[in-house]
Amino acid sequence: MRRTVFISSTYSDLKSERRAVWDLLEEFQVDIRGMEEFGARTEAPLQTCLAEVDTSDVYIGIIALRLGSIDRKTGKSFTQLEYERAHEHSKEILLYQIDDEKARVTPANIDFGEAHDKLISFKKLLRRRHTVSTYDTPNDLVQKLRRDFQRLLTSKEARVSQADTFAESKRVLDRFFLLPKDTSGTEIRIKVQVRGAPYAASKLVCDAFNLEFGSTIAIEAPILDPEGFVESGLDHIFVDAKQADYFLDLEPGEVVDVWARVQFADLRVVRDRARFAREVEVKPSAQLKALQQLADSMRHFAEPEEVVHDPDGKVILLFTRLYSAG
Repeated sequence: MRRTVFISSTYSDLKSERRAVWDLLEEFQVDIRGMEEFGARTEAPLQTCLAEVDTSDVYIGIIALRLGSIDRKTGKSFTQLEYERAHEHSKEILLYQIDDEKARVTPANIDFGEAHDKLISFKKLLRRRHTVSTYDTPNDLVQKLRRDFQRLLTSKEARVSQADTFAESKRVLDRFFLLPKDTSGTEIRIKVQVRGAPYAASKLVCDAFNLEFGSTIAIEAPILDPEGFVESGLDHIFVDAKQADYFLDLEPGEVVDVWARVQFADLRVVRDRARFAREVEVKPSAQLKALQQLADSMRHFAEPEEVVHDPDGKVILLFTRLYSAG
């Protein structure tokens, strides 16, 4: 059974841990929920987090030496409120705390004073209720998580060898275009055809999908399989710098078989391509505009009018890994 996993932690101090956990989860038959895939939402951040916990089956809590964002109403951290929501709804809970003595943590990533006291109280609550594992490096964390995941989750490769993944991908895509927010973050297998050269992704699209600006590329690559999605808007694939080399070597026309996550942001992104040089746009004068409008209106008597409708949101494919039949 495919399960949904929510990753809960502070962010700026635990980026390496979160990335390592996310990469590990890609090996399993799961949908992943976390702030990396929230994108731009209309809800308040806490509402978004709690809604994702509600739709998840497994809660992963990673606790280091920072309390993180605080909810003004309760005085509790977002991480604690996410945990309490998971505990209230009887989710499967996995907890990992950094080893205060062994781990190397910079002072900037340590809270003191009242925040420290609240964090200690939260950690005591977790240890009273659960068995909590400790770790000292991201790699150590991954090893402990792998052990727990093998017990709780189904390996993705087991499913690949037994199911029609393209049929499943079509089912996900059909649902995605009806309920993009609900389906966002789901990984699918697709075949895409490269068209054109890669380019640097714009700050607009990176901000919308929590990607790292300056370390993300995009390449035009419409979906060939499953069929029926060439004109769907999912015609580019976005890739982070660590995985970009493979795509930089591809030639236009090549077909590649990949896993990617469908992602949705509730806003308009007017430009996907980054700009690194100043551009000057020459606009026509008001008088020339008036003459052009007059000419256009006269032409419309004889020609059908073209109406452009702006999109309501933005959808992308975020590359995760190449498909391997082995």
